Amino acid sequence: MSIFNLLEGDATTGTPWMNYVLIGLIVVAIVVMFIFSGRRNKQSQKEYEEQMAAIKPGNKVLTRGGICGVVVEVCDDDETIVFETGSETTGKSYIRLEKSQIFQTDAKGPTQIAREAAEAAKKAEREAKAAEKNGRAAAPEAGLPEPSDDAFEDMAAPSAAETPAETPAETSEETSEEANK
Repeated sequence: MSIFNLLEGDATTGTPWMNYVLIGLIVVAIVVMFIFSGRRNKQSQKEYEEQMAAIKPGNKVLTRGGICGVVVEVCDDDETIVFETGSETTGKSYIRLEKSQIFQTDAKGPTQIAREAAEAAKKAEREAKAAEKNGRAAAPEAGLPEPSDDAFEDMAAPSAAETPAETPAETSEETSEEANK
């Protein structure tokens, strides 16, 4: 059953109610997609607005036209900023433009600060778990054997038949050492 059969009205491939179920599922999937994409867009728009509201003198900005600079003054009454671009050697320029023309900034709004704090907490938790795991491997608790990294290490030990036989000189040295003790 293909979508073309549904559009043609050919009901020989299935019962007519199956066509309605399939069309209904497609419509529901499209509606769900729009809802989730709209929510994501609202969140990013909110974060952008918070970032624009957090701009203060000293923040770096990049305009939609590609001009980079440092904010010198923020005028909240008319939603504009003044920023400087250039250097002492090439000469500084001061530009006034609307906040809406800012493409990117290093200012952080409350949402971004909270997200970064949550990410830092997760990273610290992962590092603590890794340190705890490595700490146990480096210094096992008293009375417990150190865990083996290789599960087959014990199985690979050579048997008595595979070990080289001791020479008579080695055995005589061992017996003389035992007698001296």
